[in-house]
Amino acid sequence: MPTNDIQLTAGIRNNLLLLQFTSERIDRTQQRLATGNKINSAIDGAVAFFASKGLNRRADDLSQLKDSIGQSISTIKAADTGVTSIEKMLDQAKGLITSAYGSLGKDAPSVALRKSLSEQFNNLLRQIDKQAGDATYQGKNLLLGSGLRLDATSSSKSATNAIIGISNTRVTNVVSADDYVVDISGDGAISSDASDIANAERDRGIQNLTISGFASKTLGNFDSVVIKYAGGKGKDKTFTITEGSIAVTKTFTTEQWDNAKATGRLLNFDHQFASGTHINFDVDFDEIDDVPDTAGVGTSVIEKNVNVSVSTTNLNGIGQRIERSALNQSGQQKLANGENAWAYDSGTPRMTVDERTILQAAAYSATAGLAYGRASDAIVGTPTIGASGIANDFSYSLTASATAADFNFVTGTFGSYAATLVGPNGGVTTTVSVNGSYTFSAAADNTENVTLDLQTPGFQGIVRATGSSAGAANGTEQALGAALPGTGVSLSTLSGLADNLAHTLTFDIDTTASASTFSLSDGYGGTATVTGTLGSQVLSFTITGGVNSGATMTLTLASNALVANSEGTVKYNAIGDFTAPDQALFDVRAAQTGQTSTIETVQVTDGNDSNNLTVQLNETNTSQVTVVSQNVQTDGQGLAVDFAQNAWRDRADIDSALASIESAKLRLRGAASSLSNNLDIITTRLNFTNEFINVLAEGANKLVQADQNEEGANLLQLQTRQQLGTISLSLANQAQQAILRLF
Repeated sequence: MPTNDIQLTAGIRNNLLLLQFTSERIDRTQQRLATGNKINSAIDGAVAFFASKGLNRRADDLSQLKDSIGQSISTIKAADTGVTSIEKMLDQAKGLITSAYGSLGKDAPSVALRKSLSEQFNNLLRQIDKQAGDATYQGKNLLLGSGLRLDATSSSKSATNAIIGISNTRVTNVVSADDYVVDISGDGAISSDASDIANAERDRGIQNLTISGFASKTLGNFDSVVIKYAGGKGKDKTFTITEGSIAVTKTFTTEQWDNAKATGRLLNFDHQFASGTHINFDVDFDEIDDVPDTAGVGTSVIEKNVNVSVSTTNLNGIGQRIERSALNQSGQQKLANGENAWAYDSGTPRMTVDERTILQAAAYSATAGLAYGRASDAIVGTPTIGASGIANDFSYSLTASATAADFNFVTGTFGSYAATLVGPNGGVTTTVSVNGSYTFSAAADNTENVTLDLQTPGFQGIVRATGSSAGAANGTEQALGAALPGTGVSLSTLSGLADNLAHTLTFDIDTTASASTFSLSDGYGGTATVTGTLGSQVLSFTITGGVNSGATMTLTLASNALVANSEGTVKYNAIGDFTAPDQALFDVRAAQTGQTSTIETVQVTDGNDSNNLTVQLNETNTSQVTVVSQNVQTDGQGLAVDFAQNAWRDRADIDSALASIESAKLRLRGAASSLSNNLDIITTRLNFTNEFINVLAEGANKLVQADQNEEGANLLQLQTRQQLGTISLSLANQAQQAILRLF
């Protein structure tokens, strides 16, 4: 079938084809002008079309990646904000340390202030950890590090807590795994700071101040001893001695001082606390009144030291040993009631020490503690335990008493005295030889034996007789001079002498042809004078003045005992009632060489990279930056700022805190620098991505975009061609119309 049944002339057909071609060109040009692209489909140009499409797709991928990069930048900025806040908290902590340096005194207010500052310091460290934990942005936290954690094992902490007097064992600021051996040692002997003793004597005017004793296992404490004085010049003197919550007061009267001064003696304060602390000092009113600026009142604090220590030794280091001892002075690694810390480079073991019971865990050479109590010097050395040991963990007491007749005025001791030992099952009394020893049996010691070595010099409170060379005991006379050549005189009655004092009673005799005068002196300011005859007689004396005022005695003289017109002296040694020795106490503890334990630290949590931030920088994931999470927490894997040690009782503890803060600030700056460096890299890459997206878009447009000016000119030209084609077609048709005119 023919394409067209109508035959067109060649001219018409050519013009028609030209018009069709021009119309197509006009349509395409109009599309380019409308879309702005010269290639709108693969038909328009497959190579350019697909090349442009590839560039646009890459640009789209980078646009989506740009959002992710932007969120990564926000995550880093969140971490940087947290670092800035933590840095401010470290500055606050340093301010607390500065305040602590300003209150380094040993007085109670200074100690309390440093403790309060240390607690505030600890609270700041906790807030730093919370701040680090709160710096999370869309599930990522760049301030928590890898999560690696080391800590003490539960079993080793439990074993250490099992030591008597130890609890709440832990290890803080663990930098590396280590083992710490804990040792308890000491026998509880009490002493005092020599500087505090000297200051108290100077400031209060007292003399020969001593603080000694042996800490009780049940009532012992580490409290300081406070001496408070009240009393103006020429007035009674009152001393109040306080240890912890226990206070004892004693007043010395001016009358007592006058009597003591008359005999060349000093008054004495002596007290034994139930804790085992023994305080003794002499009182001289003249010395006290000469102390300037007392205004009749004053207080002295004497730091008490106790022989007990807790030491730790790290095994994985170089074997460094740190000891905290109650023998040390404040500011010098002193052991104290409550939490104590031992700081090593690998970590800080911490334990709570109960000062009342820690002695029971210490090392002893025998199972009985040294004696303590006002009569403790009646016990020499350490009481020894017979058989398998008497009842452990009980306190025993020894009470000694003696009669005046058994006192030796040459040695100043008793020849014998009664000793009573009281234990958990009752007591038993026996007469003991001074130079011997005695084994107390079942009634006192739970069916076993305890042997006590008894002191030979005598009991506390007994003053040795002076001015007499008598070789025998009480009541022996010594006659000197011609007035009394024989032994026809005796001391027949005697009563009222001062307790616990050895006396030499001196009778000076002056005779005439028919009479005699006896002048008595007791050596302590007391006197009496009696006139008699030369024959047999009974002379009664009543002492006036001194400590023996009111004491009475009777001399009985035989016939012809005195020689007329001569002088002489007779002396008698005597002692008042013996009441000075108080109860002597000692503790019996289970035999052991000191309890020990080992605290072990191990890795309890593995490190991971879950907190790291990986930022993709291109669309093919072949370029990336990993921002490593920085640990700015206070633990040993982070800033390594340890909690305040020992409530900042020691300057060394404050120094350690300051050093850790300075080191932490450097670590924090390092962490901030790392974050900032990564932020700069990622920000630079984000800017590059923005610019590169534009480059890709521009390149894609260059491949397909139409030139509007060119296309406009093309359209104008095509429209002109279309008009000319129409005219040409019209002219061609006119030739056909001319044929019609022939008809």
